[in-house]
Amino acid sequence: MKIIVKLLLTTALLGPGVSTHADVLELKNGSVLNGKYVGGTAGTLRFETSAGLQVIETAQAVALTFTTAAGAPGATAAPAPAPTAAPSSATLPAGTMLLVRMMDSVSSSSSAGTKFTTKLEYDLVVGTTVAVKAGTVIYGQVQSSTQARRATGKSTLDIRLAQMVPAGSPVPISTSGFQQAGEASIKKAAKGAAAGAAVGAIVDGGEGAGKGAAIGASASLLKKGQSITIPPGTLLEFTLTQPVTVQLGSR
Repeated sequence: MKIIVKLLLTTALLGPGVSTHADVLELKNGSVLNGKYVGGTAGTLRFETSAGLQVIETAQAVALTFTTAAGAPGATAAPAPAPTAAPSSATLPAGTMLLVRMMDSVSSSSSAGTKFTTKLEYDLVVGTTVAVKAGTVIYGQVQSSTQARRATGKSTLDIRLAQMVPAGSPVPISTSGFQQAGEASIKKAAKGAAAGAAVGAIVDGGEGAGKGAAIGASASLLKKGQSITIPPGTLLEFTLTQPVTVQLGSR
């Protein structure tokens, strides 16, 4: 004779030593016992009720219903660990290099304060978090400039980045002046960036010459009276001089 075993909450394994609570045993004679199943054998069931422990032949039982899961009395499930909150911001330290591509043209004839637009060439990462994505717009301005007269003196051009817009939120930044995009930076940048498009390093020439560089030539080859021009598409490197904190949000 088989007994119908009903599990109302979770599966329980039948066997000696199993402890459940508020179990229900239905018998063929119509009796219904409420108590606790405490094991048994192939031919008998051990069922504890308020009247004491009863040993009942398996053939007399119709159904055994477990209303709670088997387990130690008073045992409670361990609470699930709280999920780790994702960082809401990231800080780029001073010294972080920004490789950008010029979207506008500036030259030694541009007046101080002239604005220009660049785009970041690759992601800026803090730890394992992408703080600023490639393609982010970064604005700059001409810090100072000097346009040499024809055949006399040398032109100078000092430009800095002033504001980035990660995820559409403007963030002021402070950087050093531009320098030539190094070979390692260019390789890391988007494919197709020509090394010849990089601006030459800013240097001080002899005889108190001004700072500056010309596209396609080093500053040392800049002739007197020659203008400094940085056309669109040029790769430039700038360095953050102060830490910058950006909000990550939904990116």
